[in-house]
Amino acid sequence: MSYPRRAFSEQNTERLWQLIDEHPLATLVVPNSDTPFVHMSLSLNHDKTHLLGHANPANPLTQLDKAHLQVLFRGPDAYLSPSQVKGLPLPTWDYATVHIRGQLTQITNPEEKRSALRQQLKQFESPVNPWDMSMLSENQITKLFSQLFFFKIEIESITGTFKLSQNKSDETRQSIAHLLETQGNPLSRYY
Repeated sequence: MSYPRRAFSEQNTERLWQLIDEHPLATLVVPNSDTPFVHMSLSLNHDKTHLLGHANPANPLTQLDKAHLQVLFRGPDAYLSPSQVKGLPLPTWDYATVHIRGQLTQITNPEEKRSALRQQLKQFESPVNPWDMSMLSENQITKLFSQLFFFKIEIESITGTFKLSQNKSDETRQSIAHLLETQGNPLSRYY
């Protein structure tokens, strides 16, 4: 038996990109380190070939130029009880995750650093009164860029596990989707 079950494997890359955009806080597995993992927000580049990020100099990622990493994005999840959903024989937990394997490369070119930061600001800043780099002088930007480790992770493989009770009847899955929607749980959109 394969794990996770093939029924839970998500092949639609558009859905995988969407989960990354909506849930950008990633867990990066750090190989051969006293710090086995770090958490940080990452964004996709325009072509969806790389993840972009930056870290302070104390972060163990600064020692990993050219290293291969595993990156996990955890999307919405939900505990489901048989007392809430007809057709569930036992409690279960449904969830959506994306897993990426890729190579980390330090970004050293100042224009690439600007582009990476612009991409992250575009994704993360509020459209109402957003902060942008034009609020800093060139000297401040140069100092900021010298104090941060900018990097990209080339996406070598991407997989998704969307455990959405696919092994249950359509009626049960519709009941789950309805329950999650009434609870305001964003996992309901994935059913």
